Amino acid sequence: MTNTKADATVVHCSLGLPGQIDAFEFARRGRTQAGVFSVHRLQRLLDGLEDQPSVELVELNDAPEAPGLVRYVLVGQLNASGRPQLVLRVQTKLLLECQRCLGPMMLSIDRQTAFDLVRREADLGEESFDEDSIDEPEKLVGSRQFDVLDLIEDELILEVPYVPRHEQCTDMAETESDDSEDDVGEARPSPFAVLEQLKSKR
Repeated sequence: MTNTKADATVVHCSLGLPGQIDAFEFARRGRTQAGVFSVHRLQRLLDGLEDQPSVELVELNDAPEAPGLVRYVLVGQLNASGRPQLVLRVQTKLLLECQRCLGPMMLSIDRQTAFDLVRREADLGEESFDEDSIDEPEKLVGSRQFDVLDLIEDELILEVPYVPRHEQCTDMAETESDDSEDDVGEARPSPFAVLEQLKSKR
């Protein structure tokens, strides 16, 4: 993943699902597309997750402050070698179930990825996996009918943990605190003191 910042001037920002684009033309012309839509349109992402809130978007700039919305910015550009590239930033908040305490937890996602476009799947195999290539953009097969929505969904799926857990579960923290207080308040009797009591009764 690259840290290239998608800071190009947004020329189109809309409500609703992103459509298909000619990926190579989009990159060559340096176009930008941005928008907001309901997370409920991403069924692969939501499979197995908690029910997500339904949100009516009033102000475009407020997204995605509330869970239930997805905001994206897609920037087309040419990389340093003059090859077509897409930079995608996607943001959302998902409601998950903590697998430790089984309580609700909110996952905030703000993911940005750069993709070098290639024309054939065979070109994906040219990617090397040495240490110098870790920060290189991913390779992505582009097309004249490239589905932006699928790319957004794929990126969000990668951000959902296999076993979601709070860093610190509130209920468990309170239970541990109560247990420690009980231990302090109810000191266990010394076994030697019990032995002395038994001797005195004989």
